[in-house]
Amino acid sequence: MPDATGVRERVLQWKHDIPTRYFATYEALEDAFRERIAELVPRYHAGTRVFWDDFQRLYDNPAAVVRDGGEAYITSNPRDCLAFGTPFQVLQGAWLSAVRPNAAVLEEPDRVAERFGLSGHLHQSIRSLSGGETVRLALAKAYLQAAHATRLTIASPFSWLSLDHWSDFRGLADHYRSCGTALELFALEGEDSNTPAAGDDGPIAEPLTFSWRLQALQLDLGTLLDHLHDRPVWAGVAPLDETLASPCLLCGDNGQGKSLIAKALASAMPYTGEATVYGPSGPRRVRLLFQDVLNQTLMRSMRQLTPWANGKGVAAAYDDILDGVRRRVPAGSQTLMRFSDRRRDNTPLSLLEMKVLLAAGRLSDQGVLLILDEPDWGLRRSDAVAFVAAVVSAAHARSVPVILISHKPWWRNLARSVRWVCKESVPVSAAEGCLFRVQIQDAPGGAS
Repeated sequence: MPDATGVRERVLQWKHDIPTRYFATYEALEDAFRERIAELVPRYHAGTRVFWDDFQRLYDNPAAVVRDGGEAYITSNPRDCLAFGTPFQVLQGAWLSAVRPNAAVLEEPDRVAERFGLSGHLHQSIRSLSGGETVRLALAKAYLQAAHATRLTIASPFSWLSLDHWSDFRGLADHYRSCGTALELFALEGEDSNTPAAGDDGPIAEPLTFSWRLQALQLDLGTLLDHLHDRPVWAGVAPLDETLASPCLLCGDNGQGKSLIAKALASAMPYTGEATVYGPSGPRRVRLLFQDVLNQTLMRSMRQLTPWANGKGVAAAYDDILDGVRRRVPAGSQTLMRFSDRRRDNTPLSLLEMKVLLAAGRLSDQGVLLILDEPDWGLRRSDAVAFVAAVVSAAHARSVPVILISHKPWWRNLARSVRWVCKESVPVSAAEGCLFRVQIQDAPGGAS
């Protein structure tokens, strides 16, 4: 059972007996993680004042937080521990930092990239990597640090890494053991589960459908330098025109293009061709909730995110989702206030409250479709399942279709349609600059 701070410790046998600490909330995990890595990362979740205070302290006195050998770590959003623009630069930087006089010869970065399945992505912009590719890059960086680091601490890898890629993680763990370097995981309760959640026990919504059309779609993956030198770098998407039931689960392994499709539908990345969603009354505007909502909000407060108070129906949507979460989460697990009360409170929003607020803001728009990208990130399993079920219920009550994007099997019983996303290689004779092609098809096993 969790202690008073909501953390419990156990060892996961199937993960090579890696010591793992479990936390009840994202905030508790982040506070413990930051303390573990000697306060090397400013706090994102505690508001802008705390973030800039931490940042200023690190800037003014960097030597005070640097220990002999250095701390190796992977943050709960692995992009936050990658400081360069491409995987090649990240791995070269880690390799150069790890080199010590008279030390054993390290593996070359190219070899480590191949070990973690990144050889084809070395010169790709990090912003265009999938979540799974990003965490594998963080694992590869940590691999290069093993010989000289004092310890490796990893926060919440389960939200980013699919089960099929746990061999990469096990390889990293074996490497650290061979170097005699300690390793520990920080995770949220239940986030490592691979059991599908039970179906929604809330009110049954009326059937809701949507159509999407993808035609001649090309996704721009180029960096600024690629554009300056007129070098096309893009991914193709197979044409598609179909009608699906909501909520639709868009699933597949890491790195197959799920989030790229979502960003194209929401016009959150450059592309050419058509990526359109239709409802019964015509085209719909796509609103996207990113996996890491803290980065999406740029640490803005509730008042900054809702300057018009109760306008546009956000308050009603917030309270509807909140009521749904309360109904599904065990009593006493979260202290949640209704919209009007929470807006008068000056304390920073919890991650769950932030997700509820952002979802409510999107549901208040007319004629939209909502996409939730890896919605379990930052939430323990019980809270994640309650949040997604509550959002779907509130969305359907407003005739808003929902697409869920996840590599986890949690949502199979909630989804009314399922599509599988997979990446296929392209022949050398393909159009210049095309890295791969994304296919969207029926899920394996005939699920629809």
